[in-house]
Amino acid sequence: MEIIADDEQIKRSLLDLNIPTLLMVMTHYSGDDRWMTERYRPKPIYVPEGELFPDDSGDYDEVVANEIRESAFELIQKIRDSKLPPPPPPSSERLRKMMEFSVGEPLEPDFCNMLLEETNFLDRDLSWLSTISSSGESFRKDFHVVIVGAGMSGICNAAKLKRAEINFTILEKNDAVGGTWYENTYPDCGVDTPNHFYSFSFMRNANWSGYYSKRDELYEYFERCTDELDIREHVKLQCEVVGMSFDAKTKKWTVNYRDRNGESLSLAGNLVVSAVGQLNRPVVPEFEGLDSYAGNAFHSARWRHDLDLTGKRVAVIGTGCTAVQLLPKTAEKADHLTVFQRTPHWITPSRDYYRSVEDGIKWALNNVPTYAEWHRARMIFGFMDRNWSAVVEDPDWKHKDRAMNEQNDLIRESFTTYISSQLGERQDLVSKCIPDFPVYGKRPVIDNDWYQTLARDDVSLIDEPIRRFTETGIETEKGVIHDFDVVIFATGFNTNRFLWPMEVLGADGKDLGNIWGETPEAYKGMLVPGYPNLFCLYGPNTNIVHGGSIIYNTECQVHYLMQCIALMFDKQVKELEVHRETNEKYNAEVQELSRSLAWGHPGVQSWYKNSQGIVVNNSPFSNLEYWSRTHDIDPDFYNLS
Repeated sequence: MEIIADDEQIKRSLLDLNIPTLLMVMTHYSGDDRWMTERYRPKPIYVPEGELFPDDSGDYDEVVANEIRESAFELIQKIRDSKLPPPPPPSSERLRKMMEFSVGEPLEPDFCNMLLEETNFLDRDLSWLSTISSSGESFRKDFHVVIVGAGMSGICNAAKLKRAEINFTILEKNDAVGGTWYENTYPDCGVDTPNHFYSFSFMRNANWSGYYSKRDELYEYFERCTDELDIREHVKLQCEVVGMSFDAKTKKWTVNYRDRNGESLSLAGNLVVSAVGQLNRPVVPEFEGLDSYAGNAFHSARWRHDLDLTGKRVAVIGTGCTAVQLLPKTAEKADHLTVFQRTPHWITPSRDYYRSVEDGIKWALNNVPTYAEWHRARMIFGFMDRNWSAVVEDPDWKHKDRAMNEQNDLIRESFTTYISSQLGERQDLVSKCIPDFPVYGKRPVIDNDWYQTLARDDVSLIDEPIRRFTETGIETEKGVIHDFDVVIFATGFNTNRFLWPMEVLGADGKDLGNIWGETPEAYKGMLVPGYPNLFCLYGPNTNIVHGGSIIYNTECQVHYLMQCIALMFDKQVKELEVHRETNEKYNAEVQELSRSLAWGHPGVQSWYKNSQGIVVNNSPFSNLEYWSRTHDIDPDFYNLS
């Protein structure tokens, strides 16, 4: 990394930089702990009242801030003019000492070990890469992995296979990579995780335009990853997998798919990775009379860009994340917009949601060695598990109908106050907008003027159930008919049918979909007994609710998957299958823990659960705990043959 800037540009950029992050860079480079004395101690990271997202500015006196900037300017000058090389990565103990000063809280040793990997100070791949590299070229040459899906998970896995020089093919049903960020193009579609964290640890993006990027920029990021990681030649587009079967004699999978011409083809693989995601098969409820409706109707994931909503009477069915995102811009066009709500969500403010990344931040991420690493480390601390304690049930808490514990209840109160303030004169809507389940029962949605939009004169909120569709619109349970020109279904996806509609036949010829039924389960969310050499990424009980980045969780899973491959290479075996008792014990623990967490609360009805109320989507572990559980493989848990 070479610093390209004159003195004036450096000074201008320093005005934009986060001071506590800058201190970490200076301490790391100089090895001088004078920057970790009381004079320079930042105020602890805190969450402003009524929000979920932290303030990490350090709240410095301007005199001290300028003193730090002046010293940073001298350091950056020296790095630029003397071609000063980056310092060696910090040890875990050194990182712990620096981070504890920076964030104002004690940290677990495991958290610091995780940060070393997530910042790429430490290359986590070395734990499996050396084993695969030394296993013998002939075994590696004959080994072939089939990945189903070229979204975020598929790209992540492909990058690691490429590095290990293992042959692989990606079969993707769409005509482009990107998964959900290719398919969803509705207005204001975007991510609810800060995107300097919502990016691969090994492929960071220093040039995000905003702190929460929108769909087009996210799609471009995954396109760029596909090219720069050199995996595009391995991707077969418009090839939809219809089924796969494992041959117990050859120890291989046969993957059947249809290509872009509709021709049925097959591909053999020693190992198959399902990277199909959870948010790619749209669901439209089977409303009575839907076929008789004469207007335009479509699912939000199949947005009709050819249809101008200007001046139209528009209905939006659903109040989840997608509905919240698309509503304001849709309301700006429609003559009148009506929202049909089954249950309200908890919605949190975020001052950074539409904020652009400052030019100085972009410059530092591109030019100042180690700034990106410390920037990511502090962001992970602020956004990953800080709210975990609010998720766990307090058995002595007296108000279990509305909250999990006292902290959870305080968040509920602050959100309720926020809802009332945002609705302004429309206080008649407050009771409709306050959920009857604990905060974190569902993943909180970031507010993008949702409540202010609901309060508009040309927007209506209806929480009465839909009875049926008519030729002109929708009839509610009380017999009121609402006429619409356009109906938009923001009604989610087939999330609990993880591999549907693929037929997946295991060693005994049984279809995994039938085995799972409504209660899919897998060891660590990835492996299933009876289905050797099959891995699910973003599988059962791996979703996150309380915070963090799903890319982080996927990297944990891919790291574990690559260790399994390394074990096969080390033992020179063709088959790896998790023990049935290991899987059963793990999933019994998953369900026991889930019952005591917010999303397992009996008052929560969501796509996280099946029809029996069993949580099948969400992880019962904090992000740090999941990292720990997927960090090192235990060979004794597997049948190897």
